[in-house]
This record gives sequence, C-alpha cells and structure tokens, in this order.
Amino acid sequence: MKTQGLPEGESVSTMRLSEWAVFWIAAALALLTHGSYWVLDHEHEAVDTATYLIPADNLAHGLGFVNATHEPELRRTPGYPLVLAVFRTGPLRVEYVIVAQHLLCVLLAGAVALAGWKMSGSGIVAFVAAAVSSLDLATIRIANLLMTEVMAMTLVGLTAWSIYSAMTRLEGRTRWIILAGILGGCGTLVRPVGSLYFVPLSLCLVLAWKGRSMRPVLILGASFLLLPVLWATRNYVEGQYLGISTIGAEDILYYRAAGALAIEQPGSYLENARLMNGKLIGQTCGDLERIYKANCSTVSEAKQAAYATRKGVSIILSHPLSYVRSMAVSVAYIIFGGGAEALSRISNLNPGMAERIVLLITLPEALLAVAGCWYWYRRDRNLFYVLVLTVGYFFAVSAGAEAYSRFRVPVMPMYALLAGGGAEWAIQAIRGSIRRRAAPIEASR
Repeated sequence: MKTQGLPEGESVSTMRLSEWAVFWIAAALALLTHGSYWVLDHEHEAVDTATYLIPADNLAHGLGFVNATHEPELRRTPGYPLVLAVFRTGPLRVEYVIVAQHLLCVLLAGAVALAGWKMSGSGIVAFVAAAVSSLDLATIRIANLLMTEVMAMTLVGLTAWSIYSAMTRLEGRTRWIILAGILGGCGTLVRPVGSLYFVPLSLCLVLAWKGRSMRPVLILGASFLLLPVLWATRNYVEGQYLGISTIGAEDILYYRAAGALAIEQPGSYLENARLMNGKLIGQTCGDLERIYKANCSTVSEAKQAAYATRKGVSIILSHPLSYVRSMAVSVAYIIFGGGAEALSRISNLNPGMAERIVLLITLPEALLAVAGCWYWYRRDRNLFYVLVLTVGYFFAVSAGAEAYSRFRVPVMPMYALLAGGGAEWAIQAIRGSIRRRAAPIEASR
C-alpha cells in the first residue's frame, strides 16, 4: 500500500484534524439526505418484512426460531430477526431499527470518505465517494425499510476492511484474517447470498501473497464457515434440510432458471420472467403431488427445496447461454436502477420520469466505477483486489430475474470508493491533456 507523507510544515495533529473534517463533512451530507427521506417517507415495511418479524416475535416470546406455524424456520437466517427481537422488547420499539439503519449509513458514508482520503491522499476521491454513498437513493430507501441490506452492508464493509488490513499490515495478520472470517460468517447469517464470499476473499490473499497464502486461506475459510456450518447443521437436525436457507433453492428455480427461460421469449424480459415464475411454481406443485402422492402444500419445506434445487440447476445447465444473458440483464438492473421508487414517493414524479432522472445519476457513477478500477490498480493493488472482487461477487450472485437496485446496497461502500477513484483518474487525465496541449505553445514562446 502506498502511503502519503505529511506535507512540509504540517503537524500530525493538523493532519488528524483534516481527516476528521473529511469524516464529519461526509457524515453531515449523509445525515441530510437520510434524515430528509426519513421525515418524508413513513412507510417502513416491505413485502418481505413480515417474514423477518414473525420469527423475531417468536424469539422475543421464548418460542425459539420458528415460523408462523411454529415449525423450524428454514427460509430466513437468524441474523436480522435477532436484531428485530431485541428491538421488540421494551422500552425499545422495532421502529427504532429504522433510525439505527439510517445512522449506520451516515457513519459508513463518513468512514468511506475517510478511507478514500487516507488511501489516496485525494480530497476528490474522498468527497466523490461520500457523495455516491450519501446520495444513493437505493440505499436511502432501503434504510427506511425493515430489510436486511443495511446490516449486510455494514458487515460486508467491515469484512472487506479486515481482509485489506490483513493484506497490508506487517503485524497481527492472523487476527485480521480471523476477524474477516467471523464477520463474513455473520454477514452470511444476515443475507445467505454471501455464503461463498470467502472465495473472492481467499483469492485476494492468494493474489497478495502468492505462495505464502495457503495457511492464511485455510484460516480464513475455517473462521468464515464456522457459523454458517453450525446453522446448516441446526437446519438439518430440526428441519431435515442441510443448507443455510431454503430461499436459495427457491431463487435457483423461480428466478434464476425462470430468467434463463424468459430471456428466450419475445417481448418484455421482466413480464416474461414474471409469467415464467408463475408457470414454474404451478409445475412444481404438480410434480411434488405426483412424487409424494399428497397435496403440494403438505410436502415439507426441505423436500420442496431439494426439488427446486434439482430442477433449477437442470434448467440452467440446459440453457447456459440464456442464463448468462439473463445475468447480464439483471446486473444492469442492479447497477443502473437506483431508487426511482424512492424519488417518485417523495416528489410525486411519475415513475417514468423518476427512472430517467435516476439514470442520469447511476450511469455516470458506473462509468466512474469502471475508471476507478484502473486508478486503484495503479495506486493500491491490494485495495483494487478487495474492491473489484467484492463488488463483482455480490453483483454476480445477486443476478437473477428478481434483481433490482437494492441488491447493490450491500457493496455500496466499495462501489463508492471505485467511483471516487474514477473521478480522480478523470481529473488527472483532463489535467494531463491540458498540459500536453499547452506544452508546444510554451515551447514556441
């Protein structure tokens, strides 16, 4: 990692003051945007909110981690319901979770700006990263809902920072690796989509240390998988399902496979995906009834998940190119969709106009993020590995027919740093072009 020396005549205390100034300016901007939205929008429940509140209420009443029918909860992992259960007990209220989520976003925006400043020495990197973090409508909207993404963003960000610290510090590397693994495992119990995040993290270690990375990779894998394996064991003992969450099996069939089939049809991809989703749900019910000679609603959740996994994987393997095409479209929705619903809700703009306005924000951000890859590759190779592999992993594993902008939220700190680096690269390129054009003029004088 390249470090920045103190400018001539500047004291350590002055440098520290400037760093804190960067943090607080970024945090103030985030507080303004998040606070304004919190005041304007009072809807805090989304479609999936009830599926977290039910096991949370059962936990709070001492009934264990069970669903509405008091059977072992297999769809949702325990991370977010545990937080909700804490806020279900007096004198706290679950609505306070919304305030906590907005405050986490404010702190993360300040931390991202500070990290950009310390690792680049550039105010442009710091404040563009802060602006991207603070103004992202998808993040602001999801922070206002009882959903998992903000908690996941916090854990993913801390995991990425811990693995970067392990890669760049001479002392305490093993402790940082173990911390990264534990945080990553906790993140998986909040959003199971992170269950394989240890793979890109391990690749970071391999790229940084090459032949000396075997032991660190094993330590990372063991610490990362500890909690998810324990939870999968619980699911098998209590529900006969060996996995972290049955919702992953549903996603494979009803969204990933559905998307692969939908993109082959003429017309709107989203509409085709919706129709294919319904068709596959109906087919699954009929197949389960034929297999188990019983009403499909009575077939255990574990058996339904096993069937959905087999059928979904079979469809994807039969349509590999269509699956890749559907993933590309889904990633575009994740990147370029940016919270048009949130803008429409607070401004009374029609959805079409809101989408166009959001695109004016997300398209330049995406271009800056791409340019930022080159900037960080040249500036700090280790940080480049962490940023790109983290963002790439979560975009890839979230790419299905259900994908939209909220799936970008867990990696917004890393995405913002890429955009900040891209802004610095662009300004450097413009300055270099001006100097090259001015040089012949100066030489002729």
